[in-house]
Amino acid sequence: MSRVEEAATVYQWSPTIPGEIEGQLLIPLPDGFAVTDEWWDWLREENPHVRIEVTPDRELRIVMVSTEGSYISSVITYQIWKWIEAGGGGMALESANAYDLPTGFRKRPDCSWVSPEQMPTVPRPWREKFDIVGDLIVEVRSPSQSVERQREEMVEWIDGGVRLGWLIDPFSRIVWLYRANGEVVELDDPSELSGEDVCSGLVIDMSQVWD
Repeated sequence: MSRVEEAATVYQWSPTIPGEIEGQLLIPLPDGFAVTDEWWDWLREENPHVRIEVTPDRELRIVMVSTEGSYISSVITYQIWKWIEAGGGGMALESANAYDLPTGFRKRPDCSWVSPEQMPTVPRPWREKFDIVGDLIVEVRSPSQSVERQREEMVEWIDGGVRLGWLIDPFSRIVWLYRANGEVVELDDPSELSGEDVCSGLVIDMSQVWD
């Protein structure tokens, strides 16, 4: 019996996710199926080659993990942690973390920052999803998805309560800033990114991202 078949027996249902996906794959959740933390952890660990989210329409939205995106998010997370250690406060998280948004999404950014005011009050180890929304989220364009689709996903983050979002396209060297007031700013080949009033004093050196 395969691990998928075993999971289907334990959790009553499990999806079959292919090894390669073009664009995005949408898989409806069965009626009445409850997304438990245990099932979610199993699904993520069983399919590290993809990123999985849950939409308000009770669909799994699945896209391929980008090696380029993983590298860039690591570089940015490192710079955020340096700012945190210098007194910025809060915590930086990589893509393993999922947020449950008030709009009904369970989403995973490439990296994110949570302010000290929103830090979990439960002792570590924390659960891999929090009943909070990241103050800053960063998404890196994946070659398997269109820019238009990923820009729509940035709006989903802002509608869910994110205060500042960065969508980074490493192929065109364009960054889109998404602000809580709905404003969107396009930056062509920026040398740095500012945390603005959300992460006061945070400056990302984009030369480490582009080069």
